[in-house]
Amino acid sequence: MFQINWKLKALLYKVFGFFNLKHTFYLIQKYVTRRSKVNIDVLSIHWKRHGKTIEKYNCKNILEIGAGKSLEQNIFLSYNFKNKVKQTTIDINPMLDFQLFNQASKQISSLMNEEFKGSARNYDDLKNIYNIEYFAPHSMDKLIETDTKFDLCISTTTLEHFSIDDLKDFLKKINLILKEKQLISSIIDYSDHYAHTDNKITYLNYLKFSSKDWKKYNNKYLFQNRLRHQNYRELFVKNNFRILEEDKGKMLEKIQGISGEFDEKNEETFLSWGYYLISAKTN
Repeated sequence: MFQINWKLKALLYKVFGFFNLKHTFYLIQKYVTRRSKVNIDVLSIHWKRHGKTIEKYNCKNILEIGAGKSLEQNIFLSYNFKNKVKQTTIDINPMLDFQLFNQASKQISSLMNEEFKGSARNYDDLKNIYNIEYFAPHSMDKLIETDTKFDLCISTTTLEHFSIDDLKDFLKKINLILKEKQLISSIIDYSDHYAHTDNKITYLNYLKFSSKDWKKYNNKYLFQNRLRHQNYRELFVKNNFRILEEDKGKMLEKIQGISGEFDEKNEETFLSWGYYLISAKTN
């Protein structure tokens, strides 16, 4: 896997952000770092978890936020439910790459022992072949304006990239576009994402920094709120949601010298990922 010093990566992202070099950023990811290369050798437990929620609550029309470049999760759900679940996915930037999408579809269909549905060349193919609609750039506000309603909102490794204010805004607006079940199913990655491409730091490296110091390395291309599992629980409850299901990933190795802003005595501070299925308390 491509490796780069995390501080250098943070600096480069700052430069890309300052000059608004989104296109250059995506090209580097695809052709230089190969971070966008599709190589699926196992079906994600997170995809399956969302699938179980969809089945359990009989959801027919779902929304995903932050689907990424290859829509791997959406592809899995499309095969798993035989296109009987309509999927709408939105992102703040138009990141979808049809070459990567088709690679992912071939790999996922093989792992599921399903016949390949066929290649998607454009958004119409995406809708007609896979029952997936993709909108980017798009926002919650646009969905509210069109009075679009969904049974369920899902996200995988997305919420950790929201600021606290954006999370509160999301929880406020999502109820306006969800039907009576008002369900949100979320997988949250609690690891330092810089460690994914720098094996010289730990997956909790970013906990060493105070909020003030962390601003030097945080940026719009890889924003990380650093919230821990217990912080999300508190946030959901305070914003009038009840927790229907909760799960925790493995514990990461504790590190010395974490910032006093984090609760070192709470084991949940050191979790690798977490899952929450929440619903509005008004139900």
